[in-house]
Amino acid sequence: MDKNKTLVEANEEYCSLLSAFNSIEMATVGDNGKPEVSYSPSVMDEDKNFYIYVSELSKHTENLMGHKKASIMLIEDEGISEQIFARKRITFDCASSEILRKDSQWADIMDRFEHKFGPIMGQLKKMTDFHLIKLSPQNGRLVYGFGKAFDIEGAQMDKVSHVKGFNNKGHKTN
Repeated sequence: MDKNKTLVEANEEYCSLLSAFNSIEMATVGDNGKPEVSYSPSVMDEDKNFYIYVSELSKHTENLMGHKKASIMLIEDEGISEQIFARKRITFDCASSEILRKDSQWADIMDRFEHKFGPIMGQLKKMTDFHLIKLSPQNGRLVYGFGKAFDIEGAQMDKVSHVKGFNNKGHKTN
């Protein structure tokens, strides 16, 4: 497959995975340096920023508000994956920030949540222990098969390039 065709295919897979997600898996770090893994329903804006609406009762909320960073992943369902060792996925390293209720953006993002997740959001919006967190990708990685790994970069996370691997060499065999 030629390089341009490969990049076109990678962009198609990237857009397909982004459009299909309802939740993200995330890794955060607590004050003690302990890694924490969790998930949250999420929406995305046109600039590929992700938003989660999370309770103070969750460890990841404190971690995100305190350390201002996370790693997130969108991953293909195991039940539809062709190969469990090569599940389609996107990961992003993100900066996190809170969108306060008084900010004009808060209502717009909450409308996206309500449109995507339905009436439950009417009740959740009233809960003041919940915080709207923006996760802004700094870089990413798309994987959709063996040897099909791509770095994601650019101001709007719209540039993909083939991963070369450790020492720029790719996969190795004996």
